[in-house]
Amino acid sequence: MILIDQEKEIPKLSMQDLILLFFNTIAARCWARLGLTKDEYGEMRQDLNEARLGIDVLDSILKALTAGIDQELYKELEGVVANLKLNYVNQYNKSKEAK
Repeated sequence: MILIDQEKEIPKLSMQDLILLFFNTIAARCWARLGLTKDEYGEMRQDLNEARLGIDVLDSILKALTAGIDQELYKELEGVVANLKLNYVNQYNKSKEAK
């Protein structure tokens, strides 16, 4: 444990915990860049290039985690990536129709 102000203890995060934190942060930003939720700054802004980059990174992380995490957690993360991919295609098609 790390002590802060000699009063509070912060638990040390495992590598898996850090990866999951990163995964969830990137996933949240992907939803925002798909234009489906507000980002951490409270803005609604669609940027499909940024969304695609984030989705590709999450897909790579997921492949690297195949053997390293619980199967139930893996399926949950796999579902997140699948939903992001489906919504990307939907938003991409909408953007093409609008032009």
